[in-house]
Amino acid sequence: MTTSSIGTVAHTSGLLARIRARHVGVGLAIVAPSLIFATLVSFPALDPHFGNGTAHFYIVSAVSALAFAMAVAVLWAARTVSDPRTTFLALAFLSMAGIFLAHGLGTSPLFSDAAHEEHAVVDYRATWFAPVNHEGATSIGSAGYTAPTTSAAPSPDRAARLQVVGYSAQLSLSVSALFFFLATLDFGRRGERFTTRWYSVVIGGAALALTVHALIALWYPRLLTPLPLYRDDVRQTVAVLTTAALLLAAWRFAQAYRLAMLPLQGAMAFAMLMLVQAQWFQVLGSTWALSWWEYHIVMLGGFLVGVGALLHQYRVAGDLSAVVEGLFLRNQIRELRHGDPAALRVLTAAVAAKDTETAEHIDRVGDVAVAVGERLWLPGDRLDVLRWSGRLHDVGKIGVPNSILRKPGPLTPAEFEVVKLHAPRGWRLALASGILAETAPIIRAHHERLDGTGYPDGLAGDQIPFEARIVAVADVWDALTSDRPYRAALSNAEAVEIIEEGIGTHFDPECVRALREVLLKGVRRAA
Repeated sequence: MTTSSIGTVAHTSGLLARIRARHVGVGLAIVAPSLIFATLVSFPALDPHFGNGTAHFYIVSAVSALAFAMAVAVLWAARTVSDPRTTFLALAFLSMAGIFLAHGLGTSPLFSDAAHEEHAVVDYRATWFAPVNHEGATSIGSAGYTAPTTSAAPSPDRAARLQVVGYSAQLSLSVSALFFFLATLDFGRRGERFTTRWYSVVIGGAALALTVHALIALWYPRLLTPLPLYRDDVRQTVAVLTTAALLLAAWRFAQAYRLAMLPLQGAMAFAMLMLVQAQWFQVLGSTWALSWWEYHIVMLGGFLVGVGALLHQYRVAGDLSAVVEGLFLRNQIRELRHGDPAALRVLTAAVAAKDTETAEHIDRVGDVAVAVGERLWLPGDRLDVLRWSGRLHDVGKIGVPNSILRKPGPLTPAEFEVVKLHAPRGWRLALASGILAETAPIIRAHHERLDGTGYPDGLAGDQIPFEARIVAVADVWDALTSDRPYRAALSNAEAVEIIEEGIGTHFDPECVRALREVLLKGVRRAA
């Protein structure tokens, strides 16, 4: 093994160790709410009961507002992304916002009964999940409290509304969980055509259904009381199904994040796990106890992370199409792991579609890199690795918004930081694929410079894999001899002159010499 190879292996191992350390920190943040909940439930003295309907309304409204903000943002992006996954993602946030807001409004001052404010805590706890008959009588609720039988008992409409409020929180989680799960599935070309054609109808129908539900839940709640959603066995069954959907969604978003490294995908995985915990805190907690309030706080925290990541991505990129592309990467990696060679062709085509100019760029870089490698007497097996490294050196650009890649003017520092992520993103993708694992260090290092001023790791000299130095020369040569929005293509001689100016600082002298010899032998750009 060469000195360069040993250094590359050691550097890769160090990167993986740092990534694992970050994962441990994220894992602790994820399990912390459950540890707090278990502590509160185990020590009742630490779990006081407090609050009222007005306080509940305010925190629920905050969660609903964040979910609605996410829904609006994704709906805006979905107009130009013909992919059902984006539509389902929007429907998930929309249903969460609509149903959960109705849940909060039911306990707001707008629907409070001033004559019973002194019994507010008792009334809520007694009727939250208790069945209500048409005369307004309630049975013992799941919290173990019986509604007052005196003249201070709530009216039939108020008792029914409290029952609907009780199960609406879980209903918002279960409906949105279904849509979150659907947002991670691949529906193929038929799904894209359906979404493009019926997008407005689907979104409009969902908005109408949510509005009708809110109107009935708040003004005609006794129409919903025959539903058995308040029963403990039904609630627990729904909780299990909701948990399964959210965990599957979290797993798929986490896979996409590992490959595309987009903040929104990581935030979505985190939010799904927060919602799983909120679901069980809601089912197992004692109403109005601190442990029960925790489910609202966990939901709020999960959505704050999601909205923060969304705002960051909008600030830098201005669109959400990269989220769908990240999910696409997950599908291709699964196929590559199963040894499907067709997945390589599909992945190559996807990379070509992201290129700022032509689909031939990746083929040219691969072919020129191999030609340079042959002049440098690389063995046949390394030439095969070099060919795929050249063709997929920019695979990490899947996930970088087109608004950045195709920007005609100079990039802002923040935009350039997003572009720089394509190298480690491509490295992760190659490592995960199995088939392309040998190309991973080359893909990661193709923007490193001999003097150590490159990215993403600032490698210098022999720390840079030799094949990465070859790909760097081939990539820059093809870029210089391609038409760009800001300049016309240079001739081979002009391009080589510019590359030679970077010998010793940017480029390896041997690789530049080999490129010159390849060009002198008559290798030209593909027509």
